[in-house]
Amino acid sequence: MDTMTHSRLSPEEFCAAFISALVAGGITSIRPRSHSARQGFQAVLDTLDSAIQVADNTNDRDRLYQLLKIRTSLAPSSTGAFDNFESCLRSLQTSMVSSPNPAFADLRFNVSAGYAKASLDNMDNGWADLARSAAASFKSLGKLRLAS
Repeated sequence: MDTMTHSRLSPEEFCAAFISALVAGGITSIRPRSHSARQGFQAVLDTLDSAIQVADNTNDRDRLYQLLKIRTSLAPSSTGAFDNFESCLRSLQTSMVSSPNPAFADLRFNVSAGYAKASLDNMDNGWADLARSAAASFKSLGKLRLAS
């Protein structure tokens, strides 16, 4: 039985799973203010929108509520900036940040690929798949941007 409908995932837990999926996929840092990262953040929100639509169509109200909570929390501000998304990711950094810090523009995830994969493997399959899908959308958009 899929336990996805019985598990809960906060926006912070989604961001942690998203980071694990990025690291497992070979991305250990991002520059959140870059154009490609902003496009990637939007791709993550689009992935969440698709999951919201599926949950709504299947009448999975608990999952729908959790997804809406995550989506709303990570949505861009009225200026179009992804400040909440960036703040959530930045709060999960495991390294010390000094001030002034010329590398502050970068988000670095000091997590091993093995640990990241294990974290995803220990999650509810539905939520882990969503995090992997969001990371794949983010990653593929960045590759398309770099290629153009």
